[in-house]
Amino acid sequence: MNFDHQMPLDPFADDPNDPASFLTEDEPVEPISDEERAAIERDLALVKDFRRVLEPRGVRGIVFFCEDCEIYHYFDWAILAANMRATLRETVSPVHEPGAQPDVDAYVTWDYALGYIDGVRGI
Repeated sequence: MNFDHQMPLDPFADDPNDPASFLTEDEPVEPISDEERAAIERDLALVKDFRRVLEPRGVRGIVFFCEDCEIYHYFDWAILAANMRATLRETVSPVHEPGAQPDVDAYVTWDYALGYIDGVRGI
């Protein structure tokens, strides 16, 4: 899935003094191991199950607490899946969060979603 249509127009398009022209190239994406690939594929299947079961109940995605910046990050189901597919392709992930001020009550933790799906499955 490509989210480019959701991005604002580049205010520096065709500008020879574009500040981004002074940035260095991104580091190449590290290849993932077979074990990492299998784990991501399992997680991607879980995201599909989470979405199928939780989205009709008003849950839009997953929330993670980031230890680096010490804030919560909110990932819609489609964006979370797109990030995982990008990792499987060994490419840079697209923009990864919804707009400003997400409805925090519409997101659950990974562990909550996993427990919920286990309950639905009767595990």
